[in-house]
Formats: sequence, C-alpha cells, structure tokens
Amino acid sequence: MQIIPIFFTFDNNYTVPAAVALFSMLNKAKDNIFYKIHILHSDISKNNQQLIKNSISGFKNFEILFQNTNGFLKEAWGTGNFENQNKGAKFTADTLLRCFPAKFFPQYDKIIYSDVDIVFKEDISEIYSTNLDDKYIAAVKDAFMKWDANELSHMKPEHYTKFKDTYFAGGIWVLNLEKIRKDNLEEKMIEIINDDTIIKRWNDMDVMNLACDNKVKFLPLNYIAYPYLLERVVQKDFVSHFSREELFDSIINPKIIHYAGIKPWKDRSISYAEDWWTIFEYLKLPKTSIFSNETKVWESDKLKKKIKKYKKLIKVLTTIIALLILVVLTCSFKIFI
Repeated sequence: MQIIPIFFTFDNNYTVPAAVALFSMLNKAKDNIFYKIHILHSDISKNNQQLIKNSISGFKNFEILFQNTNGFLKEAWGTGNFENQNKGAKFTADTLLRCFPAKFFPQYDKIIYSDVDIVFKEDISEIYSTNLDDKYIAAVKDAFMKWDANELSHMKPEHYTKFKDTYFAGGIWVLNLEKIRKDNLEEKMIEIINDDTIIKRWNDMDVMNLACDNKVKFLPLNYIAYPYLLERVVQKDFVSHFSREELFDSIINPKIIHYAGIKPWKDRSISYAEDWWTIFEYLKLPKTSIFSNETKVWESDKLKKKIKKYKKLIKVLTTIIALLILVVLTCSFKIFI
C-alpha cells in the first residue's frame, strides 16, 4: 500500500468545510492508497477535532494528526502588510502555515497541500508521483490573471511583469520539501512576509509565487475546477492562459472542485454547490457562523416548494382514491340491484 502525506491548514471557523473535504477525499481514495493526513492549526478545539474524526471514521485507509503551531507567524501576520488581514474568517494567519511544510514535516521530502473549500471528485494520489525535478512546487496556473489585470495590481511593477503569465493558484499543491530545505527557501519566505514594501493581497499565494520565483511545474486546470468558470468562458472578452479545450475539460471533468470566491455554504445556487451540500447533509454536520442567512432562506424556500409540490401530489392522489371508491361503490350497487 502506498502512503501519501497530505496536509491542511485551517482554524475553528472552517471545521465543517474541512470535514466535507476530507470525507470526499477518502471516499474517492483508491484501495491501495493510505493517506497520512496532517492538520496544522493554532486554535482548533478538541470538540471540533473530534467532529472531523467522527466524519471520516467510516474509512480505514488513513491516519489523521492534529499539530498545534503555537502561534507561528501570528506576529508577522499583524505587521507584514497583508492587504486582507482584516477580512474575517476567510483570511487568517493560519493561511501562511501552508508555506512552511518543510519546517513542520522534517520526515518528508515531498508532501501534498490542499485547501478545505473543495470537494474531491477523483482520487488524487497520481499527482504525488509528479516529477518535480528542480522545481519547488507543482500547482495549477491561475485561470483569471490574464483576463483581470486587477488580480495582481497590488504587485510591484517588476513582480507583475515577472509573474503575470506564470502566477499559480492555491487549492492543491505538491511541494518539493527536499529542494525547499536545500535552498533555504523558507528563509526567503520569512523575508517576503516581513517586507512592508511588498503588499500581500493573496497571502500564501503571493508569498509562494514570489519565493518560488517561477520554479513551478504546472498541473492541469481540472485539479481546481472553478464553479464560476463557465460564466466567464462564455463572455466575449474572456481570455486565459488556458485553451478553450482545457477550460471546458475542467468544467466537464473536474478532479477537484475548488470553491474559490463564493462558497457553497454562502450561496447554494452556485455551480457544483450540490456536490458539497450532499456530503454536508449526509454527514449531518452542524451549521456554524460561516453559513449565511441567504443560504438558510434558500433552504427555507426550497422546503416550501417541496411542501407545495407534495400537497399537490396528495390532492391528486386523494382525488384518484375518491374516484376509485366511487367506481367500486357504483359497481357494488349495480351488482346488488
């Protein structure tokens, strides 16, 4: 059996999405794959750790370990010129932990990183075998940077010129820890984090792109299929670094659905939202503070429509039964006469 290490970083707020993501990953895992799951965190409560363990207890091909990072980089988060540091649960200091697996996992030379706002549609073990050669990371090129120049408008001109065609996204990474250690790349990351002249809008992605300096191997786009991609592709002015074939393949054959931007627990009407909600409802997970009132209203409206539909069905069935009784009584009456 092949052992594959994978790690996630999130806080208490994202416990429920993490449970959905982990369940979907193990549900699609091949029989010969064993996932060594590591959770880097600074505040996940014992109750929430148990919730996650309970959600995946039906699977046998994994081990899960929670590792408290004891406030690593918390001070840097407050002073490192992060544009989104006050945007609430979506952007926290824990997002930076994903840049430092070489520090926290000295036992590995290679590891997969995954976001938790995703649903796995296929087993992902094959990307662990990606030959990284002299590259620091394997990742998916961002699909929207060419179309929306504002995505990187925070960068220094020299950085924008260098990365506008090669900037990679989050979602899923394969990290070459051996090379990262050999080149002391984490020291470079610390310098980037602490450099006030560098605005970090996309937190971990900005840090990793600047540090890796284009030493990246690109994965296919369907490893982070975006729910809103179809809306963009049909727009006349849409351009991308990907061909239309690659764009549509990620829509039709997603290996991983990445809910970047609008989350399914915020808006159940987005594409692929039901993939997420099906698992959420199957696991009977609790609704937490990250769920929006709009989602609850949407569900209420959905329930009302179902009730209305069933009322109509009951009315039709009642009418049919009444007619059948009338027919039976009429026949009985004729026989009696």
